[in-house]
Amino acid sequence: MYLLLALSLTFIFSSYLPFAEAINNPTIPETNSPAKAPASSLTHLAKLPEAIVESSGLELADKPTTYWTHNDAGNAPILYKIDERGKLLQEVMIEGAINSDWEDLTRDTQGNLYIGDMGNNSNKRTDLRIYKISLKNGFKPQTISFTYDDIPAGKIAKEQRNFDCEAFFWQNGKLYLISKDRGTSRYAKLYELSDDAGSHTAKLISKKELPGLVTSADLSPDGRHLAVLTYGKLYLYPVTKGSNQFLSQKPQILDLPKVGQVEAVLFKNNQNLVITNEEGNLFSYAF
Repeated sequence: MYLLLALSLTFIFSSYLPFAEAINNPTIPETNSPAKAPASSLTHLAKLPEAIVESSGLELADKPTTYWTHNDAGNAPILYKIDERGKLLQEVMIEGAINSDWEDLTRDTQGNLYIGDMGNNSNKRTDLRIYKISLKNGFKPQTISFTYDDIPAGKIAKEQRNFDCEAFFWQNGKLYLISKDRGTSRYAKLYELSDDAGSHTAKLISKKELPGLVTSADLSPDGRHLAVLTYGKLYLYPVTKGSNQFLSQKPQILDLPKVGQVEAVLFKNNQNLVITNEEGNLFSYAF
């Protein structure tokens, strides 16, 4: 009988240990919660040039420490090349283009930049477009006009206003757009769109709960991580090679409480990101 009692006490004590450790050690992650990224890896790099009044897109230029950026809605259709010290290196007027609401930048592997003129705050625009810019052909723009395959006919109800977009990226001949939910601020919709000039329909791939307003996105050079920027947070999604379900896995999250209204994010390389905010600052983040 004493042996049975001893065995029972041993079992109870051993079962209690992991529970007690989880209570006393707050660093043990909860299995159902996204992992938090360390904010200490965020570094201020520079103040942006005065010509850049509201950077809302970022993309690599010709060197690892130089970047293309542009201003937000209503400004001149100009691309600005800057370096990490905040020095303005070049201004390029995109002839024939209009900056109705430029919101993000991306590039492909064939030497083309894509400017997303797809901001749609009121959810009423019927002229959504992306400019495809050949860096090998004098920055001449081609136009990708598009609409969404799930947009309702007629007036859009307030809670359905999820057809604004400030975030997109390129992979394997396709552009992927992530919506900015102005209806409930709860869901991000992922769309797939052809990168060919002409008129196209963006196909809805998935709809995921993502609290906040999405302002930019970028895919890492190795295709293994997707960065999604919102006001106050940066989400890092693991990506399965060959899949277009970019928002399906549990993300790592970085809180950005003192960085202001962040508007653009870029993978400088597979381990380092560059971020700009509305106040004209350039930051780096290593993960």
